[in-house]
Amino acid sequence: MQSSNLSSVNCFDEAVRTNSITIPTYLDRLILRTHHKDDSASCAAIFSDSFSRKYLRFLQPPNGWGNDEERKKNKQWTVEDFDDRVKVQTAARANGKSCVFNIILLASTSGETTDRCIGTTGFVTIDGHVGYLGIITEQNTTRMGYATEALYTSIVFAFEKLGINKIIMQTDEQNQEMRGWCENIAGLKLHNKKELEINNYTFIQCEYTFDLDQWNNSIKNLLEDKMNKCVPLETINN
Repeated sequence: MQSSNLSSVNCFDEAVRTNSITIPTYLDRLILRTHHKDDSASCAAIFSDSFSRKYLRFLQPPNGWGNDEERKKNKQWTVEDFDDRVKVQTAARANGKSCVFNIILLASTSGETTDRCIGTTGFVTIDGHVGYLGIITEQNTTRMGYATEALYTSIVFAFEKLGINKIIMQTDEQNQEMRGWCENIAGLKLHNKKELEINNYTFIQCEYTFDLDQWNNSIKNLLEDKMNKCVPLETINN
């Protein structure tokens, strides 16, 4: 199964600014959706998990960690912390400056009893026609192709609805999983490295970039080929 080439739009779709959005993914194993209140507990747990924050040690709630030294030390997010983050992102989306989705694993394909939130993806920051793409997922759903499926869907949505024509992905130099995805799965070249300090955490940031032409000419097909290997051939052809 191959999709057609995309053309970008010139501006952030007005309907996306304030409406709830749900997007089916390429293999229909997931949906991406704007935040639902019942996703907050799952998201807070994912953001608190040492696996998820291993290379995001600078990440903290909008209002900080407060005066609880134990919580600050262990970097544990509460539901209220995540709801505060959602408020900031919702306001930014209304201004065309952000578009973040929760990743929902569908019970109909996973064999689990209910749909559930397994992470977040999308564009925490949109600067004009440039979108900064990221993803956080829970540990026990890695290496199943879900990240590729979620990122692919975010990219397509960005070009079609968000007025984005250039995408930047940034990660810690030590994050071999994310760097491997960028270089080996998506075929991206390292654009630059620089040392950063954020919230008293110093690290080397690696940056990858691509535009719509690169997407249409190579990256899209690489990701689709990767995803098509995740399901039986007869499922793809039906």
